[in-house]
Parts: sequence; C-alpha cells; structure tokens
Amino acid sequence: MSYKPIIWSMKELAEMVKAGIENRFDAFILITGATGTGKSSLAIKFFNKFPDFKLKDKLVYKREKLIYLIKNYKKSYAFADELISIGNKRKFYDTEQIELIEVLTKHRSNYNILVACLPIFFSADKELLKLVSMHIQVVERGLSIIHLPIRNRIFSDDIWDVNLNQKQENFWSKKRKENPNFKSPYWKYSTFSGFLPFGKLSKKQEEEYEKLKEEGRNESNGNGEDKLQESFYDKVLRLLKEEKLDEQGLFQLCQFEGKKLSSVKVSLNRMLKDDGEKRTLSDFLKNTNNNKDNTNYLYNTNIKELSSLEPPSPKSK
Repeated sequence: MSYKPIIWSMKELAEMVKAGIENRFDAFILITGATGTGKSSLAIKFFNKFPDFKLKDKLVYKREKLIYLIKNYKKSYAFADELISIGNKRKFYDTEQIELIEVLTKHRSNYNILVACLPIFFSADKELLKLVSMHIQVVERGLSIIHLPIRNRIFSDDIWDVNLNQKQENFWSKKRKENPNFKSPYWKYSTFSGFLPFGKLSKKQEEEYEKLKEEGRNESNGNGEDKLQESFYDKVLRLLKEEKLDEQGLFQLCQFEGKKLSSVKVSLNRMLKDDGEKRTLSDFLKNTNNNKDNTNYLYNTNIKELSSLEPPSPKSK
C-alpha cells in the first residue's frame, strides 16, 4: 500500500495557528521558495483567514516597523514580505539585527503571528532560524510543503535536521540527473508535516498588494540609503557611547574592516573632541570593561555565533 501524505487546507493551517495562540504559543512562520513561485500570495491567502487582519497595517519592509509591531501589539500580526532585507545574516556589529532577535525572543509572550518570506532558508540569520516555529517551502507555484522543527533534543540544537535532510536532497539531485522525470518524495524529509496547496490572489488583492509593496519598498530604500551613509567611525562611536564596545571588540572591528587599530584610535579621539566630549576613548573603553552588567554585543553567546560572520565587501579601488 503506497504512502499517502497529509494534505492541509489553508483553513486547517489557520485554525491550528489560532489554537496555538489561544494555548499561549506564538507563531513565526517562514515561507521560502524561488522568486515568482508565489510566496507572498501564500502568505496573504493565509492571513485572509483572520477576519481582523489588514494588509495595509501589517505589511512591513523595514526592520524598525517589524520591531514596533512585535513589541507593541498582542495577539496581532506582522507580515515581513522580504525578510532578506530585514533578517539576513549579519556582520557581528549589526546592532539593529541583534535588536530584532532580542525583541522576537523577549516578546514571544505577546503571542503574535509573524509570517516572513525569504528565497533561501539558510540565508536568514542562524539565531533567527531557531525562533521559527514553522517553515513552509514553496516547491512550485500553487504547491508548498509544511516543515515543523524537531524539538526537545538534548545533544543537538539542529532543530531542522539539516544534515539528514541535506543528504536526502543530494540523493534526489543525483536521481534527477539520471532521470529528468524523477519526482522527489518530499514526505521523506524528517521535518515533513504535509503538503499545503494554495491558489492565486484575486485581481483586487493582487492590485492592493502590489501598491503597498511599491510604497513599502520605496520607503525602505530611502531609509536604507541613509543607513549606508553611516560610516565605520559613526557606527563605532555609537557603540562606544552605548557602552557596547570594549578594547577587544574595537580590535576585532578594525581587523574586520582592514583598518589599523592605532590609526583608528587617533581618529576616534579627534572625533570625540570635535563633538565636545570631555571623555577620551580610553574612558569609554574603561567604562565598558568595568560594567559587569553590560550585555556585550560582541560576546553574547545567546544571540550570536562567530560562525555567522561575513567578510566585508571588497573595497573599490
């Protein structure tokens, strides 16, 4: 007798999530898939099962707005349509990204429903992926797979069974090379929980989404350009004044950006003096080192892993 995998309806999925919220569980659903496969359509079809959801209020393209929704609302919604620009792998001094992870962790008791879209699952921040309660993988337009994490493991934090599922995918890839008509038995994923078919948006829904997306992207891009203008020194000064940077951290930042520590110290002292600051760089570093309660962003093992570091972009000549 052949295996018949579970097929979920959108209504059943929404009811399960609602039940989880009522039982004091938050929901962080990550939808992945290639561009054009309908990730956003799936998310909107899901949210439409909640009568009080309004796309214009909950569709976000900026990290700041997502943080605001998570912190200030309870049993509500947030739709991060392009998580790649909000929750991507971070450089280790990206304090805004760290703040997002902290907010998602600390405010889980608000029991919000967060849905985020991303092309590739593992392009998201590692610590962010640990907070995901459901992964929906769009394999083709109109068809997706529901993955649920494997919890309660003692000796592994790999809740998505990466190694095992990776071997499965590699085997299927070889099969497809041998036979182009080979169909992957997705139910053999260890995290597989069923198929989720979905339809198209109505013309009216599509038009509303496209309009809001364009407005959100324009607003996000404008702020993004401002963010990019924050130089290395501006960022370091901000971290120093917030007492989130010590001597070793400054050294690592300089190494990361290919800058000479002694030259950076001279420049920082000059900038502090120009700002009318009476304290010197040494004073700021001393205060950070003496603050035993300081949650040093560079060494907080709860919210960062050194393996997530990315090399700086090549500097133009």
